[in-house]
Amino acid sequence: MTETTQLEAKVLLLEHDPAQYQVLSDFCLDKGLLALPRSSHNALVTLSQHKDLGGVLLAEDLPCEDGDSLHLARAIHKLRPELPIFLRRTSGRLLSVEEQETIRHAWQTGEMASLHTAVEHNIFSLRYPTRLVMGIVELTCQALRAMFPNAQVLSESPYVVHDRIIHGEVSTLIAIESTWCRGYMMLQTEERALRQGLIQGFSYEGIGGDLNFRELNNMLGETTNLIWGAFKNRYIPPQAFTNQQTQVPIVINHEHKYISFGSQDPQLCIRYQLSDPARPGLPPLIVVQRFIFNLHWSPDEFAEFDDNPPEVSPTGELELF
Repeated sequence: MTETTQLEAKVLLLEHDPAQYQVLSDFCLDKGLLALPRSSHNALVTLSQHKDLGGVLLAEDLPCEDGDSLHLARAIHKLRPELPIFLRRTSGRLLSVEEQETIRHAWQTGEMASLHTAVEHNIFSLRYPTRLVMGIVELTCQALRAMFPNAQVLSESPYVVHDRIIHGEVSTLIAIESTWCRGYMMLQTEERALRQGLIQGFSYEGIGGDLNFRELNNMLGETTNLIWGAFKNRYIPPQAFTNQQTQVPIVINHEHKYISFGSQDPQLCIRYQLSDPARPGLPPLIVVQRFIFNLHWSPDEFAEFDDNPPEVSPTGELELF
């Protein structure tokens, strides 16, 4: 076995009872859940503001203008069906078939062990080796600093998401395949923010903010390629790949900025902030990185590989992305 880390996850907390709010706040703190407390009035607005949630904690008797909280649960499920909803029951009535399909887990007030098990199973179903997560952050920061040498690059704490909403307008996607994993890496950012960062001189001299969208795409593509090359050199044995060739369709809905990899497993998410050291008051450029190990994931096999890393030297070859 290898040391794994339970990363943080953001959850929407819809709870009005003061005593239960405190109980759930303590629960979230203990479980590594970052709670976003909201009322029924601003719950849906919060969904539009946060595209990287892990789940929803909802009280059955939450005061709502439009019916009961199950009505709100159905609205949340319709907008973000990938988010597991955990319903604190306050009545004994049976849930309808539609309500059962909407709620991932229902638990009676006080049954914290039941909620604990459900959160572990539905939000933290994948664990990530600590050395892998730290290594990903390190090599990604190095790649970002190489592409944007005049920017200050900081990484936020890694966390897991169940949302499938894309951040920004510019995204890259590259396949990752090894003996211990198969899936994809994505980089996502806002086109306007990327252009503004180049105007501020984040990148090399002569690369300004007058680039067209294709050239901006290429900038993010080259950054992705640098990260992939470093990831491959550090974590992928050159002589061995998994024999599993299972594939699933990737669904992209551009209008709703939604992407699905055919899996309900959580995704490893890391946000990077690129800022101008000379102008700290300006908003940073945010680059969102996601790892989606939807085809094969085995932390134990990673541990075996990590204990005996291959001798790999740079080949000097340029991989075209």
